Amino acid sequence: MGCVATKPIVDGIEKDYQGTLRVVRLDARNSENRELANQIGVQMTPTYVLFDANAKEIYRSSGMLNRGTIDEFMQSINK
Repeated sequence: MGCVATKPIVDGIEKDYQGTLRVVRLDARNSENRELANQIGVQMTPTYVLFDANAKEIYRSSGMLNRGTIDEFMQSINK
């Protein structure tokens, strides 16, 4: 249910940070995606992970997504 509830937030992040941040959605329940979900350590859904250009994890959040936290984080790395 959390994935459905946060979809508008993720859609807004994708729109507002277009060209700066690429949003990739992964259905971890789908058998085709389970291996990748396991590789990046998804233990619950929803999980949000930000990677830098070198594929290094720089942010992780599980459960309900707080848009303000993402905006603050993006501002901190873009200084």
